[in-house]
Amino acid sequence: MYKRILLQFMLIGLCLISKATSYNVMDFGAQNDGKTLTTQHIQKAIDQCYYDGGGVVYVPKGNYLVGTINLKSKVEFRFETGATLIATTDLSQYQKDNNGLAGVFYTENAQDVSITGNGKVFGQGMEFMYADSAKVISGDVLNYIRQKNDFRKVTEGLGDGPVYPKDRFQQMIIFSNCYNVTLSDFECIDAPYWTFLIVHCDRVKVKGLSINNNLLIPNSDGLDIISSSNVNVSDCIITCGDDAIVLAGYAHHFGDPGFKDILKPSRNINISNCVLQSRSSGIRIGGWDQNHMSNYNFNNITIFDSNCGINITVRDSGSAQNINFSNIRIETRLHTGDWWGQGEPIKISALRGVPDNPVGIIKNINFSNITCIAENSVLIYASEESKLENITFSNFDFTLKKSALDKISGGNFDLRPNTVTGKEIYKSNIPVIYIENAENVYFNQGNIGWDGVEAPYYTHAMEAVKVKNMKLNNMIAIPSPSNPKLPAISLTNCTQVSNNILKK
Repeated sequence: MYKRILLQFMLIGLCLISKATSYNVMDFGAQNDGKTLTTQHIQKAIDQCYYDGGGVVYVPKGNYLVGTINLKSKVEFRFETGATLIATTDLSQYQKDNNGLAGVFYTENAQDVSITGNGKVFGQGMEFMYADSAKVISGDVLNYIRQKNDFRKVTEGLGDGPVYPKDRFQQMIIFSNCYNVTLSDFECIDAPYWTFLIVHCDRVKVKGLSINNNLLIPNSDGLDIISSSNVNVSDCIITCGDDAIVLAGYAHHFGDPGFKDILKPSRNINISNCVLQSRSSGIRIGGWDQNHMSNYNFNNITIFDSNCGINITVRDSGSAQNINFSNIRIETRLHTGDWWGQGEPIKISALRGVPDNPVGIIKNINFSNITCIAENSVLIYASEESKLENITFSNFDFTLKKSALDKISGGNFDLRPNTVTGKEIYKSNIPVIYIENAENVYFNQGNIGWDGVEAPYYTHAMEAVKVKNMKLNNMIAIPSPSNPKLPAISLTNCTQVSNNILKK
């Protein structure tokens, strides 16, 4: 009898504790009809939870129309299954930071903060777009492209987009300068710009996110982890009209919200068990980086129907080093419209993107167990003022296949963004692998092949220019079926090359 009474008191106590630390947004006046703006009511629940020392802000099922919400330290924002935050189309309801408008969540200088639960954030992205015409490439860059004014031409409809944006809020979910952040299990739909920005943060866990953006929307990145360290990302499925996952070292980014000009390295980031689809890059590392990037690991990743698979880019003083890729499946194709990328499964490049700063280096990049089926080359390129060093491929299978867009898009490389005339998008022969200006490059145990290509610009299995110390071991490589008399391997101004190819 005594034990039963004690147990009842314990259960009552647990219920009281649970009630005391859970803050239901509807108790603070939030409406779940999807029509009534309810930002301030949800914010009141968050503020009360914070003032009381932390706990759970609970969002029951239903639709909640919101502008910008600010999470705070020791607050878990938890969706009930069936709960959806809908981004209002009234831009006056979004918080301004730097030169832009933050989106649905803007959280800064917080610790022990999270968003969890099987709910949704709906960005209403197409409401911020002109949906009747696609953005095309124009200007002097067309002078260097094989097809000139017919490049990526669409005779009717929108093709692969992108559509033109109207005024819009910027990153939909922002965590800036935060410590110990958890994001898990919810879904984001149709962001009008980047979906997530995690910037200047330390100790971040991302698991089980679904990002399902409209593939016509420009700049609709999935998950951008910028100038942050000690991050684990796993079990995410991301579809978006721009880069799916971005790791970079920006201290600032064109006035976007969340950036605080903090100079510190970005390092120790692990990405695993993810499925990615993008109109630009499935994985992009770097860009205009002032902070160095290192110790990144990618494992068990599938990239499909994308414009570029893995894209490592240095255009400013920040360098990218010590990056490992293992167990990766990549399928890329050519696209119409003004998207960055040209069907490359892997692209590694370092060249000038800003006028004054030195150009960083790319070093110690390792690929193992990589399968690529693509409509353009594996492209590895550095200008004379930078360096690519220690790049290894082990146990690989690269196949370059014919594209349905060969006539309007094929036979070009895309190294945008950069400020080097003639090296943005430009005409080129297309081998399966192209390397220029690199040192210590190793290929071991692999196959380089072709599938149905016909155009005369498809050439060698590998073309290397100004490469020092390159080892090709235990490989099968053949020239293009459209140029069968060419050598499988073309070397120009290369030194210290050892070549063990099983089939040439």
